[in-house]
Amino acid sequence: MATTTTTTYGHDGRASERSAPRDGTHGFAGSAGPGGNVGPVTRESDGIPGARLCIVGADRATRTRMWRRMKTGKAVRPYRGVYADAAYWRTLNPKQRMLHVAEALSRRHPEWVFAGLTAAAAMNLDYTWSLLNDDRIYVASGAEGRGYTRSEVTTIFVASGETCMTRYVVDGAEVTVRTTTPARTLVDCALRYPFRLVLGMFDSAFCRKIADEESVLGECDRVRADCGPVFRLLHYTDARSENGGESLCRATLIDEGFAVPELQREFVDPANAWNVRRVDFVWHTADGRTIVLEYDGTRKYVDPVMTNRRDIQRVVAEEKSRDDMLLRAGVATVVHVTYDDVVNRGALWGKLTDAGVPQTGPIPFYERG
Repeated sequence: MATTTTTTYGHDGRASERSAPRDGTHGFAGSAGPGGNVGPVTRESDGIPGARLCIVGADRATRTRMWRRMKTGKAVRPYRGVYADAAYWRTLNPKQRMLHVAEALSRRHPEWVFAGLTAAAAMNLDYTWSLLNDDRIYVASGAEGRGYTRSEVTTIFVASGETCMTRYVVDGAEVTVRTTTPARTLVDCALRYPFRLVLGMFDSAFCRKIADEESVLGECDRVRADCGPVFRLLHYTDARSENGGESLCRATLIDEGFAVPELQREFVDPANAWNVRRVDFVWHTADGRTIVLEYDGTRKYVDPVMTNRRDIQRVVAEEKSRDDMLLRAGVATVVHVTYDDVVNRGALWGKLTDAGVPQTGPIPFYERG
């Protein structure tokens, strides 16, 4: 595949303008996290001293050695010819595992161009871990017809020869893999997965300015498929969304027929002009009411980092104080939803309906993700 190579950044903490999600990250892949390494197995022969990366069994001696470790339960083989420390592998989340496998395969097959969900992971786009339930690796298949037949690989036809060298950090070491462009990655994911699970990818890519509407539409012109799902995602993309949880919440309420809310609106306390609160979602009803929806991730109540080591009673009390301020600022109703409410559409629908959130009517079947 001929390439016009550009460079983008994954999650090294420097190039991304969109920070790791503040809260609401339950079940979300937005950052590789601290577990970006694989056990005590180290790889120093490739110029990365001490970097704990997967071992690639390219020769018989390595494969024999790793098979012995597997028999004693000390190693695992997440992909054919790729080995990792068993104890540490169990501590990694699905996205971290995919990134380690992709890095290892890029050493074994430097010509491979990762695509779809694998490319989205390398670029640190926001999506739910529920998409990572099959442990598959996605690789681009070029116009020359070359494909990959291994059961662990899913090929995506890409006629364009443009690719990116995408960088991310694993155990303190910057690694690079070849991927499809951000715009092409968004299109491939939009055509493969439901609207509500992909909107976060579009929001995060547009927020970080690694893709825009023009580049996505340009990729649509090269795809031999109905790009209706892509056009719908472009219509609802909003770079102001601050994390994947908020994007999933917004996509779900849109799917359920609720009006599109205003994002990241600030309210000023009439009793104290210095007391300003920014909220996640706002609706203004025809009868003059203002309704606020706050997406509260599970971590807000259980993660010491998110709670600043305060006990849950104090966290809840401070939440009530903020809600009281919003009511003083003219908000009629404050609704709080969690990740579980969003996943259970019925719970989200019930809370929004009870609050009187405006509805636009059912979404036509063909427009659903």
